[in-house]
Amino acid sequence: MMSRPRLSILVLAALLLAVSGAEAASVLNEAEFQTIWRNNGAVEGIQEFSYGQIDWIERTAIVEGRAPLPEDPAPSRKLLARRAAVTDLYRRTLGLLYEVKYGLPRRVRSISLEGWVHPGKFISEGAVDGQYVVEAVMPLKQLLEDCVVFGK
Repeated sequence: MMSRPRLSILVLAALLLAVSGAEAASVLNEAEFQTIWRNNGAVEGIQEFSYGQIDWIERTAIVEGRAPLPEDPAPSRKLLARRAAVTDLYRRTLGLLYEVKYGLPRRVRSISLEGWVHPGKFISEGAVDGQYVVEAVMPLKQLLEDCVVFGK
């Protein structure tokens, strides 16, 4: 059994980590937003990225997650495909955040990232061409301020 002082130190350490993670997500002012926009080519309208789309006029991010649908039509299999598509959506949202904030070298085929994201609002989901597809949209402000990529 753990002693009380040791337990309180662990709780305090966990709280400090949570607070420092919350500080990583900061509020962007208009000048910082304009800098991010210019760094990404100052595109007017919808811009395609490797991991999603940004509508710079509406200031929204659109991300899609996909997973193969199994041939077995059991509802549990479809549910697993949906879960895999949502996981892919989270992964792609994190990738889009990294790509918009820091850019990706052209030759990169894959990237390993850690962080946390809010998936936004699901706007569509279902079977498309043998895959389960989920699509979400979120305010660009939410993507840039509330989602965090952790360094390794």
